Amino acid sequence: MDLFDRPTPSWDVGANSVRLERPDLIHVVFRGPNELQDVLEIQQILFAVGDRFGPVDLLLGLGELESLGAGARGAWARVNRSYPFRNGFAYGASFGIRTLVHTTHRAGRIISPTFFQWDLSFFPTEAAARAHIEAKRAPAECAPSPA
Repeated sequence: MDLFDRPTPSWDVGANSVRLERPDLIHVVFRGPNELQDVLEIQQILFAVGDRFGPVDLLLGLGELESLGAGARGAWARVNRSYPFRNGFAYGASFGIRTLVHTTHRAGRIISPTFFQWDLSFFPTEAAARAHIEAKRAPAECAPSPA
């Protein structure tokens, strides 16, 4: 059975988890230290979701992330194709992790600007991030369809 046929496809990558919340939200929760192999596996999943479903919003749980190794940071920033994200919403990050993730995202925009056409916002909690996602989607859902 194709994993995407499940109502809520999910993957475990090391201590991390990745879950597709239909129709168009991918939720990644990072835990512990992350190294290059973790990042490469997660990227493979993210690109597979994008290939299958098109652009998605990205929800990042960073409260349990301890570190990103240098190879992991480089892998996030140096990609050879566009990430399938409309927007990124991170929550729970300590000051140090927030700085690390923000800097990595900024580096990606400098190194590969055409692949980083999405914004990344930070929120204190998952509930706050989800509320912002819903608020951002509401105007788009209420807009009249083109004739």
